[in-house]
Amino acid sequence: MKKHMPTSRNPFIVILLMMSFLIFSCNNDDEPGGVELYQGTWSGTYSGDVDNGTWSVQINEMGGISGTATSTVMSMNYGLTGTVNSDGDFLATSGSATTGTTFTGVLTATNGQGTWENNQSGLSGIWSGNKLGESGNGISF
Repeated sequence: MKKHMPTSRNPFIVILLMMSFLIFSCNNDDEPGGVELYQGTWSGTYSGDVDNGTWSVQINEMGGISGTATSTVMSMNYGLTGTVNSDGDFLATSGSATTGTTFTGVLTATNGQGTWENNQSGLSGIWSGNKLGESGNGISF
């Protein structure tokens, strides 16, 4: 008659259990998370009752936003600065918060949308855009 060893004393079973735990507890660090997900170049359009144009921004690894909005109606470029957080909440301002235009919205890994408003002039509208791919082409949806 054979004797069976308890699991705790059988090294093969213990090693197998440890290997299974290690394999299934590892996560994939290749996919960015947090604000790194939004890092890169973004561009799109904005529109409203009176003004419309294009915008382009660079988002850095800390979620800092810098770029330009170009008004088609006024034929002018305006600097944009702001932040995006790990939830994709986008906030950028052209000029000051009290006299400039504020763009607010939400980004996903590949696109974003929101609203813009200039309280001083009473103008407002919507914006949308895409993260640019490695080749510099926008991702289409």
